[in-house]
Amino acid sequence: MKKLLLVIASAFLLGGCTPKDLFFQAPAGLDITTVPTATVMLNGVSKGSTPYSDKTLKPGSYTIKLVPSDPSLAPYETSFTLTSHASTVISRNFAASDLDATGYTLELQQEPSGATFLSIISDPNTINVTIDGKPSGFTPLSKLTTTPGSHSLVVTSPGYLEQDLSVNTVKGYNLIVNFKLASQTITLTPAVPATGSGAILSSPSPSPTTAPAASKSATLQTTTTVDKPYVLIGDTGTGWLRVHKDASGTSDELGKANTGEKLPYLGESTDIGWVKVEFEGSEGWVSGKYTTLVK
Repeated sequence: MKKLLLVIASAFLLGGCTPKDLFFQAPAGLDITTVPTATVMLNGVSKGSTPYSDKTLKPGSYTIKLVPSDPSLAPYETSFTLTSHASTVISRNFAASDLDATGYTLELQQEPSGATFLSIISDPNTINVTIDGKPSGFTPLSKLTTTPGSHSLVVTSPGYLEQDLSVNTVKGYNLIVNFKLASQTITLTPAVPATGSGAILSSPSPSPTTAPAASKSATLQTTTTVDKPYVLIGDTGTGWLRVHKDASGTSDELGKANTGEKLPYLGESTDIGWVKVEFEGSEGWVSGKYTTLVK
């Protein structure tokens, strides 16, 4: 038995490590930047204000809450896993509503196969992703095989502000990029056709065999009678608004409500601007940014 222990100890020493290394994990890093500054709460413990950086954290699961210095802005809370020899990066621009906040999170997860992967998720989901100038589908994208090094990402979605980011992938790791897009208010201004002096504008009469096309305004209205209170879908710039199963842009989508449509109000709303409605016989949630509650 003594001989066996001696052999094991010798192996550790020859390998450049000691028995203590069996119980030691290399530390992980966390870097946080916000606009404006915010108090950092890590697992419920205050860690000071942003910008925050700590390269000596123990690897494992954490819950973080960022409380902006301006009390009129909505706080941010999330969970993540810290990995040895890697830093997790969080960037957040606060707004009065979570719908208008923007930012991203970069998280590295060790890949046992030694391959290099890139994964992209987002809020809202199903947004367009362009990688290194090439269209790459819609979020969520999981474990896209890529090369180690720098890559450019651009994410877009109707009704939201575009976001672009340069990232570095690492061999043997899966880089998970989580985008938060801010909603965008779009104002449509009808074009006024230019005419010459004395010109008369007229529209050709439809052919007797061709039914006249419905006007755009007609397609934006609903003929269904809905009792008050109801939620009126406003102008989104796309002609429709997503209806989600839960009060989150990442939850399952039940469908799309047209601009001008009236949905029965189910008496609930959240602090971050979600409104509960009835949609095609099911309970759902829509963004209050593009709706009006009519009582």
